[in-house]
Amino acid sequence: MKRFVLLVCLAVASVPAQQPSAATITVGLFTTSSIRSLTVIPLGANAWQQICATCRQTALHAPFHLDHIDRAIRLGGNFRIQGEGALPVEAAGLYTIAPASDGLHVTLQFPSERYVAAVLSAEADPDEPAASLEALAIAARTFALTNLHRHQKGGFDLCDSTHCQALRLGPVRPAIAEAVRNTAGISLWNGSHRASIYYTQHCGGISEAVSAAWPDEHASYLSSHADPYCLRRSSAEWQTNVPLSDLNRIASEQHWNLPTPITSIRIAQRTTSGRAKLLEISSPTRTATLSASSLHFAINRTLGWNRIRSDLYRVTVADGTLHFTGHGYGHGVGLCQAGALQMALEHHTAAEILAFYFPNTHLGLTPSGGLWHEENVGPVTLRTITSTPELAPILQRAWQRALTLLPSSETPHLTIILAPTTELFRQLSNGPGYLLSVTRGNQITLQPLPVLKLNGPIEPLLLHELLHTLIESQSTDKAPLWLREGLAEALTETYSADRPPTSSLATIERSLADPRSLAESQQAHRDAAAIVRALGHTYSLEVMRQWLRDGISAQVLRTLH
Repeated sequence: MKRFVLLVCLAVASVPAQQPSAATITVGLFTTSSIRSLTVIPLGANAWQQICATCRQTALHAPFHLDHIDRAIRLGGNFRIQGEGALPVEAAGLYTIAPASDGLHVTLQFPSERYVAAVLSAEADPDEPAASLEALAIAARTFALTNLHRHQKGGFDLCDSTHCQALRLGPVRPAIAEAVRNTAGISLWNGSHRASIYYTQHCGGISEAVSAAWPDEHASYLSSHADPYCLRRSSAEWQTNVPLSDLNRIASEQHWNLPTPITSIRIAQRTTSGRAKLLEISSPTRTATLSASSLHFAINRTLGWNRIRSDLYRVTVADGTLHFTGHGYGHGVGLCQAGALQMALEHHTAAEILAFYFPNTHLGLTPSGGLWHEENVGPVTLRTITSTPELAPILQRAWQRALTLLPSSETPHLTIILAPTTELFRQLSNGPGYLLSVTRGNQITLQPLPVLKLNGPIEPLLLHELLHTLIESQSTDKAPLWLREGLAEALTETYSADRPPTSSLATIERSLADPRSLAESQQAHRDAAAIVRALGHTYSLEVMRQWLRDGISAQVLRTLH
């Protein structure tokens, strides 16, 4: 597995934002199930547990089972958690497992950008085009940040069901990761407020006004309008039958006073989009009214959540059965996923898709805007929110210096992302906020420019990270992390003094891969630099480059112990 290469740095300040474009989200897990036992499986080398608020964290290496606890416990790291009778959860973050009257309550705290990826993993089609993936990423992020603390009384922000947004935690496919990265921090705004948005699977050719589904909401950008795109994708027709015996049983459970025997049903009132709003249910002697949404919810809850796919239907009674014929899937409000996919296939951009479904809104990291744009500086793509002309010449000089120090016949194409806020840097890099930059593969993520300037000259920092990308492009899994990190440190002379390492190779390797503190990371980098510098007295740079490809011989390693 490719390791993340982190840069040692001083503590940094944060850049304030008008409203958070990224946040830490606490999600309630297994919220549609009653969980009375759990199996917890650590998936990483640095998983830990804390059995009380004042207790020390202890390492976890083996699976364990929980079926009764008298106080909350916390887990940190990457885990697979299996609840009895529920689909397993696999994710990294901070878990809390607490006792409750109905069993065990589980929450997961993790970055909002990873939350968005989990929503797309659950909601997006396997063949979803890039533009509609990006539109859905922005919609999912907007919903999450607008509805933070929706479940505050339950002790978490958002749930893991369709009441908030469905999630599929676990590995993220590359197309989804790219869509989240390309739209990082961007959400929809209406004036100075983040928009209140919804999305639906297939609107059936006409979207629903938000006030028809949720009477207390009246956003003008969520009005009913025709959608020709989803109908070009599919007609989304469906049929279902509900025996009157089932309806009578549901009516009894819901305490509805329906007439008997039921002989007819009529849609007495429709919404502006044509969806059923009020039903008249009749017997030979009496007629009663019932809201279509009440019938829809009660039937689906009792007989299966996809029994009635939408309220865009016709309904009749015959042979002791309700016969529904309809089209569309879901409530129909906001972005139609089928329509968005078709728009993407017809070469519309994510911005165009969102403008169609949410008119009079605008995109940005803040109410005043801010969108990612790209500039090519040689083989490097620089992604920023605001124009930074001063960075291009610094980057050019650093790149030429890196090629001089470590010549390469095949230079990788690199992407450098200049984060607009420290929080978004943390989420994009998956690293702690005290780092100045993080290199992962061919992507370098930097702190905001003001933060970089507070911590000294920018050119040595860029040189260090560019050397990392050159080193990684020439390395195989046989090259230890201490060699790759130490070589970058030595070439940039980050630590110039000759001094012996203070730890074993195994300890240095572990601390570089997953440092538990800034101090531990700094010490590991000093030690790696010291080892490489000592080896440089005996071996040439070309020999060390060969080690990157082929690994270090046992004979050389013995001299280091």
